[in-house]
Amino acid sequence: MTEPALPPAPTPAFLYGMPVLGTGETVSSIGAALTGAVLAPAGRRWRFAVAGTLVLILLWAGLRSAVPAALAAAGAGWWIGLASGCLLISGLLLLAGVAWRCGIGRLAQTAALLCAGLAALHPVPLHSVSLAALLAAAGGFWAAALLPDLAVLRDRLAAEPDRRWSRVYRVLSAGWSGSALQWLAWERASRGFALLGILAAVAVLIDLALAAAFRTDRHDTLLPVALLVEAVLSAAGLIAALTVTLRRSLGLYGLITGRHLDILGRLILAFGLAALYCHVTENVTALLYGDSVERARLTRRLLGDEAPAFWTLMLAGLLPTQLFWIAPVRRSAIVLGLIGALVAAGLGADHVLAARTGTTETDLADLGTAAAAAIGSAGLFVLGLLLLFRLVPPVSIAETRQLALAHNPHAALGAPEAELEFSRDRSSDQGPRPGLLAVFASEAELVEAVRGLSGPDAPSRLDAYGPVPMPEAAAALHVGGQRLNRFALSGAFLGAAAFLAARVIGLADAMPEGLADVAALASPATWPVFWPVSWPLSWAMAAVPALSAGALGGVLGLGAALVVALRATRRDHRPPSALAGRFVLTIDPSREPDAARFNPAALVRRLNALPEAAGRPLALYGPSAPVRLR
Repeated sequence: MTEPALPPAPTPAFLYGMPVLGTGETVSSIGAALTGAVLAPAGRRWRFAVAGTLVLILLWAGLRSAVPAALAAAGAGWWIGLASGCLLISGLLLLAGVAWRCGIGRLAQTAALLCAGLAALHPVPLHSVSLAALLAAAGGFWAAALLPDLAVLRDRLAAEPDRRWSRVYRVLSAGWSGSALQWLAWERASRGFALLGILAAVAVLIDLALAAAFRTDRHDTLLPVALLVEAVLSAAGLIAALTVTLRRSLGLYGLITGRHLDILGRLILAFGLAALYCHVTENVTALLYGDSVERARLTRRLLGDEAPAFWTLMLAGLLPTQLFWIAPVRRSAIVLGLIGALVAAGLGADHVLAARTGTTETDLADLGTAAAAAIGSAGLFVLGLLLLFRLVPPVSIAETRQLALAHNPHAALGAPEAELEFSRDRSSDQGPRPGLLAVFASEAELVEAVRGLSGPDAPSRLDAYGPVPMPEAAAALHVGGQRLNRFALSGAFLGAAAFLAARVIGLADAMPEGLADVAALASPATWPVFWPVSWPLSWAMAAVPALSAGALGGVLGLGAALVVALRATRRDHRPPSALAGRFVLTIDPSREPDAARFNPAALVRRLNALPEAAGRPLALYGPSAPVRLR
């Protein structure tokens, strides 16, 4: 008896039918939309927004001195949590290779940089090296991710070489040409900065938890977990609010789709549930198993002078996240933006509770002053966003183009219709090119051409250029690039060693006999006798800042390695700006003295003999005139 035939399983669709990118988006449309957002003149709404933020900044400047020290430290903890959460989200999405990260990655990186900078303007209750590592990691990650986009802006302004912004972007792009070797170095550096950013974010959160435990003499194993969860939750809320605002103000509906909003809503829901679990567990444990002191503190938190901060945390920071169980609420852009902003602001109340726990002098009547100062500092954050997104694209052009090429085979650019001014490219100080340029529709076709031209007797040097990373082209060209991770590891080791050496020197200064007493500490039995009272006897108080110092050294080492790699991969000639955004193979005479004679006509015939869509270029350009093959 034969079994009944089952119908074939349906092809998995996008999440609720929503695409991750607009169906009509191409390499050209993505570049035009995002560079247009930067190069277009500032509108009236932008000027009004800047004026409003200046008013808030004046408010913050006037109230800074009136905020109690404990609440000012709470503001620092809030900004640190936002910066750490944004670094964690953007870094983990990049390391996991999540394709849709391009819609929110630049927002998260920019927010992390600004939040870390604002935290540095507050009295920070932790080691300065931890905050420095967070700021350096955020800055390095943000700057490295910008390099290809700055080159796109440079090429868009190539027709106006005397324009001021053309010169600025030419310098900031650091000689970026989009070669396969540069893309390889960029990808490695981006992953390295993402990993170091995660390390710096986790280290600074642990340092914040240790500072709270040392100040309050309360050691709760749930505190580091709660800080980490709330950091990601507050960052997700901030990113959601910024994403909705950016999508609506710039009309980027094809680049930031409903799928991005749905995923952000789910992220807020998941971490909101986890944060709610942490707080409910803490309060129930204190009620059922706590002593009289803990129960009195719980009563004070629920009904006493800590009640305003606690109920602000619950009603604004945690409970609204559970509305995202309802699908229409989660997919509504306006509701997502409002709840995201409410959650990001409401979670600052938890840092106020931590500050209140550590001191008996802080009067919560000053909470209004602290809240007004926090709103003023938020104005400085918004001003930073407004200014930065007038200089750089708000969404990654390179990553969005990579996503478009992966989902739409017709997204690539073809050969220019007009004749190419080949003799000299005004966008760069280059002389005439002696070789050939071949334009292809995709990386796969370029790779086939490389294989067709490669060989032990090839009389030419080959190099590939493109608008997105080209790992297959790099493999076909047999370019391995520099080992950037070695520089990062060396910098991390030197940073941690320098910090520990500085700590040993500081410990010696605090002891009567100096280094002799430090040497005596090799035996733990002597610690009660020789250890200075002013130094906390905790390995974590030294290990966690050393971890931050290692991350700081790794960021500096990786940044230096990336600069060296870009300079080393800079070629004498790059494709002219008229071919920007296309897959280009450059064919130049070999520099080997015993190489065969370079014959452009033979190379043209060889390329023309390759199958169409399997190595034959769309067009060939030489020193004289373009040759269109297809």
